[in-house]
Amino acid sequence: MRRLFVALLVTAIAFVACAGPVATSPSPTASAQATPKPPKDKVTLTGINSTELNLPTLVAIAKDYFGEENIELGDFVIGSSGTLRQAMIAKQYDFGLYAFVHIPIARLAGSPFKSVIELHDQEIFGIVVRTQLRDQVKAVKDLKGKKIGFTTPGSGTWALGNVYLKKAGLDPDKDVELVSLGGDNAVFYTALQSGRVDAIVSFEPIAERVIADNVGYFLLDIYASGQHRDQIGSDKAAALHLVTREDVLATKPDLVKRMVNVQKKGLDFIRGNSASAIADLIMGNTTSAAQFQGLDRSLVTKVIDHIKSGFGTGCISRSGFDTEMKISMDYKLVSGPITFEQFAETTFAGAC
Repeated sequence: MRRLFVALLVTAIAFVACAGPVATSPSPTASAQATPKPPKDKVTLTGINSTELNLPTLVAIAKDYFGEENIELGDFVIGSSGTLRQAMIAKQYDFGLYAFVHIPIARLAGSPFKSVIELHDQEIFGIVVRTQLRDQVKAVKDLKGKKIGFTTPGSGTWALGNVYLKKAGLDPDKDVELVSLGGDNAVFYTALQSGRVDAIVSFEPIAERVIADNVGYFLLDIYASGQHRDQIGSDKAAALHLVTREDVLATKPDLVKRMVNVQKKGLDFIRGNSASAIADLIMGNTTSAAQFQGLDRSLVTKVIDHIKSGFGTGCISRSGFDTEMKISMDYKLVSGPITFEQFAETTFAGAC
């Protein structure tokens, strides 16, 4: 019996030795580390050279929020918004940064644009007049007979320019000459400086730059106390948005969600930091700083400080939509109304 036990023991030891170590299941952490990250989604984003519109994106570029969301920003195409809207309708681009009016214009033309996050909770457009007219033009009504520069027909500058003129009792088609200047801020600057136009429908950074250089002065600063309510009818408005189309929402919902996350992170950084800190971040990144070519850090800080109050959480405001839609209808900026549900997809940024 003893010999049999020893023989069995030796056999068992030999079997274990030959079999090698017992395999163990990998831990969940190890499995996660071993899973390769999917390739980044390459995206093109469009916009105009407006700091109000682009600031969350410029922050996101500098902080690599796109990379954090597994997105490669292939191109950030800057141009005139009317032209870019037509390109997005034609499906050349899937994502764009737009003023409110573009969404109803596109939808009423048969292209189902939708806001997926609200980027700025106040209207952004003012009126800057060339310095030589300071003694003549002291109110919007004094622009009668003058040439006024804007970007392109159907754009945000066109829309709010029409609103301001009509509120002052002027007919934009008869009482002034509207001059389309396209989407290049340098053209706005030289047009005002040379007298090609007498005033511009302004936004940043062009407004602060022409004022700093004494090329022009604010006739209407929409950020000045009480001006937004006087001109727009409310202290807030659903002014600027990241926009896509319904076909993109249907086929690439995860990508849309991540694009919204990028903008949310940018908004969070803007709200949580001073204008000076934001300027330092942007001017320290070659790509982001390119949108402020010709401006020094102190002027960039001033630009950001001027507009900072309009950046919210990203939720899409129902009351802000109502304000913008009322303006669009009252001043005949669009051919008909659309509903909030047609305007916005609130799954990712929420409604408020």
